[in-house]
Amino acid sequence: MRYSAIKSALLSATMLMSAGALAAAETQDDEAKVQLAQAGVAAQTAPAAAKPDPKADEKVTVTATRRKTVLQKTPVAVTAISARALESAKIENIEDLTALVPALQVTNGGNPTAFTARIRGVGTQGNNAGLEAAVGTFIDGVYRSRASVAFGDLGEIQAIEVLRGPQGTLFGRNTSAGILNIVTKSPEFTNSAMGEITVGSYDLFGVKGGFNFAPSDQVAFRLFGVRQEQEGFIEVSPGRPDADDGHAKSYWAVRGQMLWQISDAIDLRVIADSANRDDECCNGVTVFPGGNGRAPTVPFPNTSGPAIINYLEAPLIGKATTDQRDNLIAYSNSSTGSSTRDGGVSAELNWDFGGAQLTSITASRHWENDYGQDSDFSGADIIYFPDDGSNVTRFETFTHEMRLTGELPWVNWLVGVFYSNEDIFRHSNLTNGTEAERYLSLHRIGDTDLAVAPFTSLRASLNGTVGHPLATPVVTAGQGQDDTYEQNSESIALFTHNVFHLTEDLDFIAGLRYTSEEKVFDATYRTNGTNGCASVEAVFGLNPSSLAPGPLQGLVGLTCLPGSRHALDVLTAVNPHHQERSEHEFSGVATLAWEVQENLNTYATYSRGHKAGGFNLDRSYADAGGSIVSGPVGAQTVRGPDTSFAAEFVDAFELGLKTNFDSGRLLVNLAVFYQDFENFQLNTFTGVSFIVTSVPEVISQGVELEAFWRTPVPGLTTNLAVQYTDAHYGEIGSLTQPGSFLALNPGLFLLKDAQITHSPDWTVTGGFDYGFPLFSSLAGFIHMDARWQSSMNTGSNLDPRKLQDAFAVVGLKLGVTTQDERFGLEFFARNLFDERYINTAFDAPLQGSSITPTAAATSTIDAFMGEPRMIGVTFKVRD
Repeated sequence: MRYSAIKSALLSATMLMSAGALAAAETQDDEAKVQLAQAGVAAQTAPAAAKPDPKADEKVTVTATRRKTVLQKTPVAVTAISARALESAKIENIEDLTALVPALQVTNGGNPTAFTARIRGVGTQGNNAGLEAAVGTFIDGVYRSRASVAFGDLGEIQAIEVLRGPQGTLFGRNTSAGILNIVTKSPEFTNSAMGEITVGSYDLFGVKGGFNFAPSDQVAFRLFGVRQEQEGFIEVSPGRPDADDGHAKSYWAVRGQMLWQISDAIDLRVIADSANRDDECCNGVTVFPGGNGRAPTVPFPNTSGPAIINYLEAPLIGKATTDQRDNLIAYSNSSTGSSTRDGGVSAELNWDFGGAQLTSITASRHWENDYGQDSDFSGADIIYFPDDGSNVTRFETFTHEMRLTGELPWVNWLVGVFYSNEDIFRHSNLTNGTEAERYLSLHRIGDTDLAVAPFTSLRASLNGTVGHPLATPVVTAGQGQDDTYEQNSESIALFTHNVFHLTEDLDFIAGLRYTSEEKVFDATYRTNGTNGCASVEAVFGLNPSSLAPGPLQGLVGLTCLPGSRHALDVLTAVNPHHQERSEHEFSGVATLAWEVQENLNTYATYSRGHKAGGFNLDRSYADAGGSIVSGPVGAQTVRGPDTSFAAEFVDAFELGLKTNFDSGRLLVNLAVFYQDFENFQLNTFTGVSFIVTSVPEVISQGVELEAFWRTPVPGLTTNLAVQYTDAHYGEIGSLTQPGSFLALNPGLFLLKDAQITHSPDWTVTGGFDYGFPLFSSLAGFIHMDARWQSSMNTGSNLDPRKLQDAFAVVGLKLGVTTQDERFGLEFFARNLFDERYINTAFDAPLQGSSITPTAAATSTIDAFMGEPRMIGVTFKVRD
């Protein structure tokens, strides 16, 4: 079934309801003031520096259940962070949130399209546009389909809520690991303005500004804009003429809103935003130099893995031969430029019927990223993605969500419908460099720069065929793979979430979701300028590695890399490779919540989560059925590979305890969880492409503790959170078990019973805020936050060389404001003690062999590093 008519029907329904709202407004009180339901004060809330403590019995409220509820009585594992706490910690994007939420881990996998958010150790790894996020992100109720699509400047934030565990009966889109619910500041019926100027490390310069304007007591507008530039913190190719700064960024964003209080019962909020970001991202810093691909007859100047690259680049340096994580030095000869454009419009209608409340949110969004990358991560010109607009990923997304809520004496009920239509376009142009043939010759074949050509010519003529012409390059510079991927995904879901009041103190919560989804995938593959592979294929066929004798395996691997083989060209010579898949799944939640006494609440939850399957948007020459090539050489056939991967499911159990003491001044929350994932979607990097494989089982279990204390000292609040997580791979078979996951993926043998990537056992966050008066017209404040985590492996194949030891990152902010907070001066530091840590480690492409069950690893390990110390000062003005 296709849903082409559903989009029109939902749009029509929204328009009819809006028209009905306008008609109803004529009979309503035109003098009504807006009353918006927004997320409130968070557990980390810091009191205003110039104001007295909030009332001790102040109730912390959240909207995590799509109703305003008191945090300590909400039977959900949720961390709520208020606008003031976000401002105190200088939270500007999702990546910054890790300073306050121990359950959240955020990493970068190579470019702005490859951010990953994890909750309780579980997330979606790497750069594959076909893979949806396990941790969903909602901004003002609008679902952002990938983590990278939501990793811009968030603007003026009202509150953020981090929901842990699978979700699907409260928010439009279902997720398997959790949700980031972000609420920005809505227009208000007052006139105000704000502005900021920030300068800091690495030539940071940023300006922010905005105003709120209310021409009447029914209509209000809000406009916010930001512009920021900063040089990169990675020193790229020092001493070379192409030296540069890596990880530089420049972006601007603007966000405009209109709030129309149509009547006492009806309001309409329209949001339009646009952003543009230009980055130099991302450069890999060598952390383990590896070894040579072969033992040369005539030794190179050194015996480390980068020796051949440095031989080619002499007298310049092309690759570091020692660990550079402390120096933050990388080498590159190709552009790593990235340009991201993001924008959209949404409309939210709220209508209170008296006995029920309707919320309708419709949105259309566009996101596009053009990028370049030095794919060999060195100063040698081997392979690269050119920064010329030929490498692009684009998302066009339409979503509509409608919820109806109400309350009877015995039940608080919610029903909803969610529809999404997403188009993905990806063009990949992996290109051979001018030194590719020289490098491959010296790395694997012989002691001359062109050793691969005669070797290929000799071997190609073994069966009496014409050998590879010596005058013809094995690898043609400027040529390579040229692939196009398109995918459409349509999804519709019905969901309900109901709170049944069994007694005054005991509730039973039941939620159910039905999701029906279809994906359509088309791919066209083109391979240009790979003459060496064509010569080998003429002898050994379109799957040469299966027929080439053992001594030639290395040759085949070099001359017939995934971007050089022609089997997929044969497949899509006339028509694109086409696949479809559909899913129809139920998920849900059941919770028993008991208010033991006024300051003690507990709950027990079982939930079934689901994340859709999809397609690999990258090259694949085999699937579960083996090679796509069959038949004898000269009469081979090529079938379309099954590039799909299965849906991910999770069964989750949780026990929670929420307490408050001293009239709410001390809040302590405890959660114990167990999550069993089936068909966990693991994205692995093959060296030049990303492939999703379904791991049969992943288990995540642990304990979370959060505490917030509004101390007896006026103006001083503290918070502490501790998380223990044991997230590991479960039953995945063995290398000798036919058909098992490990037998099909022998390069991932280290996964068996191991802790999954980017999942530390222990994470601790804590901090304090202290506001105090200074003279009669000024006030001072100090904020400090810290995050410590135990060691973790940062590679998807769990190579022990990719381990990041335990480390801590500390943030500090102090400043002074006027008592009315109209003017302020703040000094800030992120990563105060300049901790150097690995974000994500990976095998440098073509530079040795990664670890396998049968051979020692010789690959060079590079890494994307975390941000070093950043200090700066901000001047603020409010009116």
